[in-house]
Amino acid sequence: MKFIKSKKVRIRICPKCKKATLKTAVNVAGWLTPNIFECTSCDYIGALYIEINPKDLELTQNSDNEDQLK
Repeated sequence: MKFIKSKKVRIRICPKCKKATLKTAVNVAGWLTPNIFECTSCDYIGALYIEINPKDLELTQNSDNEDQLK
C-alpha cells in the first residue's frame, strides 16, 4: 500500500513589511546556524519570517486593497 504525502505549500513573508519578497541572504547556514533572509522591499535582514498559506496571502492582500480604497 502506497501513501501519498500531501506537500503543503507555504509562503514566507517579511515580518516588517508583510510582503512575500524574502530571499536567502547568506548561504553558509548549516546545521549550526539558522538561515538568514533578506527582504527586497524593505531591506529587512534576519532569521525570522512569517509562513502562511497562499490562500491566506490573497485574503490579506484583498483586505488591504479594500482598506486603501476607503
